[in-house]
Amino acid sequence: MNNNEEFEDIAEEEIEEEQKKENKKEKRTVSREIFDWAEVIVLSLSFVLIMFSYFARQAMVDGNSMKETFHDGERIIISDLFYEPKQGDVIVFQVPNSLLTTEPIIKRVIAVGGQTVYIDFDKWLVYVYDDSSLTVEQVVNTVKPLDEPYIEAMRENAKMDYSSDLEYPYTVEEGKLFCMGDNRNGSTDSRSLLLKTVDERYILGKVIFRIHPFTWF
Repeated sequence: MNNNEEFEDIAEEEIEEEQKKENKKEKRTVSREIFDWAEVIVLSLSFVLIMFSYFARQAMVDGNSMKETFHDGERIIISDLFYEPKQGDVIVFQVPNSLLTTEPIIKRVIAVGGQTVYIDFDKWLVYVYDDSSLTVEQVVNTVKPLDEPYIEAMRENAKMDYSSDLEYPYTVEEGKLFCMGDNRNGSTDSRSLLLKTVDERYILGKVIFRIHPFTWF
């Protein structure tokens, strides 16, 4: 064997050795990537389980008082973690010794403690404001009604039910919430003495999302 042939054999061996090293390196890289993904998935699942165990809970919509936003039988996730009620939130609460029901109830927050509510039943308009000294005329002329696209279909087809046990304008007591269902003519809510305003201590949580069809709130 001459020197050239000997050199070629050594070069081929070196190439094969380098190729083996590269293959091992690629296998380690793939294995590491799979492990990293598995670790991320496990940690994510653990986080979700912890969240649902301690900070959130599942509930089911019962009835049609929130139609068309929510429908009977839909499952939702609620949470009261660091929750501070505000106008427009959809909440789930429970009222002990209620004349209506002792089961969890889902409604929309219309006004919080200290705010005043005026409802124009003919026009389906709800006004929420802070200065309780305003007259109805001043309210209609200076306060912007709530933007409530979820009641548009009902507004076109019927008049809002006049039945209410309260006189308006109505000022909400501190620590209480004035709540209504989105299905205004099919909801027993804070307009009725059967439910009245909701004590904030009875809130189970704010609706975070609907499971199916999946929707954030």
